[in-house]
Amino acid sequence: MPRRQARTTVTHPLRFSVLVLPNVPWAELLRRCRQVEALGFDTVGLADHLVDWAGGKGPWFELWSQLAAIAQATSRIRLATLVAQIPLRNPAMFALQALTADHISGGRLDVGLGTGLEIDPSYRMMGADNWSAKERVARFGEYVEIASR
Repeated sequence: MPRRQARTTVTHPLRFSVLVLPNVPWAELLRRCRQVEALGFDTVGLADHLVDWAGGKGPWFELWSQLAAIAQATSRIRLATLVAQIPLRNPAMFALQALTADHISGGRLDVGLGTGLEIDPSYRMMGADNWSAKERVARFGEYVEIASR
């Protein structure tokens, strides 16, 4: 008796994203984002830190300004936050920044929101509390509720 071939049905096509770190000169960062779009990727993601915590030597650009500028320099590719950290900004300000970037991009923003890392030096730099993991989780729900209003 012949073996049956397994049938795979794709109900949702796979989407592919690329993380672009903002640790190169601005013109190079834009070139990379345009190249990601030209190569057919679906999304370009950007990190949310105040400094290059991985120890790089180049510049490090602020997340929301980058998203707005990259939105203007591209036409199709989706833009993502990987991930926006709740300790770095007020939830109402976060909601306004996300809304603004989404409008500038013509609805191409995908928001990744997270509790943040306990080791991120950004918190100390801006005077933010370095919450415990338990407190981060508790505050996350409250943050989402406020930002969603």
